[in-house]
Amino acid sequence: MNTTIDLNVFRAQLIADISAEDNIEVLESLRRAYRRARNRMKRERAPLPPYTMEELNARIDEFEAELEAGEWLEEEEANAKTQEALPWLK
Repeated sequence: MNTTIDLNVFRAQLIADISAEDNIEVLESLRRAYRRARNRMKRERAPLPPYTMEELNARIDEFEAELEAGEWLEEEEANAKTQEALPWLK
């Protein structure tokens, strides 16, 4: 119950702050920030569906077939491709 009251008080304060704002650029910026935050929270809360045993076995079979066919990367090549694709991880 306390959390609900705190949430309602916070929401009312936020509404009051926004209602008092008369700069359209600030309001547009707030709207974009709110939507980004809301969408990020939705993505973070979305549970990943578990694999079925059939899906797991199929993935293992596919990987083993790739290994037998020589379709895999050496560690150095995999690291180079990762660094190329995600340079901020260096």
